[in-house]
Amino acid sequence: MREHGKERGIRGAAGVSTVEFGLILPILLIILLGTIDYGWVFFVRLNMINAAREGARVGVTKGDEDTGLSTIDEQKVKDVATQYLQTAGLTDSIAVQVDLPTPHDTTDDSVKVTITNSPFRPLVGFVPVPPGMEVTAEMRWELAPPEPSP
Repeated sequence: MREHGKERGIRGAAGVSTVEFGLILPILLIILLGTIDYGWVFFVRLNMINAAREGARVGVTKGDEDTGLSTIDEQKVKDVATQYLQTAGLTDSIAVQVDLPTPHDTTDDSVKVTITNSPFRPLVGFVPVPPGMEVTAEMRWELAPPEPSP
């Protein structure tokens, strides 16, 4: 003969675990989607910082081989930073701005690259993220003072 109580107890336990899973699933999804979104924020910011630094590095190290003078090509600096961002797959709503030193000014001898990402678009959009990001890299000339390119 079968014992009906044991069979009913097993099915009841399965039902309880299903209900518990249904209660915990939204919390697990919030944690998972939040981790994905915040990971994306850090990925984008890190690549923006690296792109700005690469652009500034190119701005302060490239010189004119014919004249021996240090020259700064603003478009080259923008191209390097933009190419770095494109390699990472980041091209939407990103602007690159380059501030060059004033010609013949010995007090202003740095190249400043600012990258702005506004509005910032999260992957999932399930948790709050910053509305926009801005990073700046500034590097100083160590050798000869820069001359602007014609």
